[in-house]
Amino acid sequence: MSEHVTIVMIEDDEGHARLIERNIRRAGVHNEIIPFANGTDAVRYLFGPDGSGGVSSGRALLILLDLNLPDMSGIDILRRVKENEHLKLTPVVVLTTTDDEREIK
Repeated sequence: MSEHVTIVMIEDDEGHARLIERNIRRAGVHNEIIPFANGTDAVRYLFGPDGSGGVSSGRALLILLDLNLPDMSGIDILRRVKENEHLKLTPVVVLTTTDDEREIK
């Protein structure tokens, strides 16, 4: 992974967020990690003040996305990212501790 790629971590559980970051660092990845504990703040960062996503047009991003957030569904965030012309090519890794068969599928 290039040093200029910014990792956007959207995880509401502080313990999980620390564990994810610790393991990323252990793997030798030293990229900037921008953590968000809720979907609202993450969406604001990704899509910018005008909501168009243009703010992310020149950014090299990797999104680590929890499905179960307190304020919105990770699935909804994923859908918005993949439908946006500026963000649709951004890689998204979905992380969850769910045992719900429907979410797993």
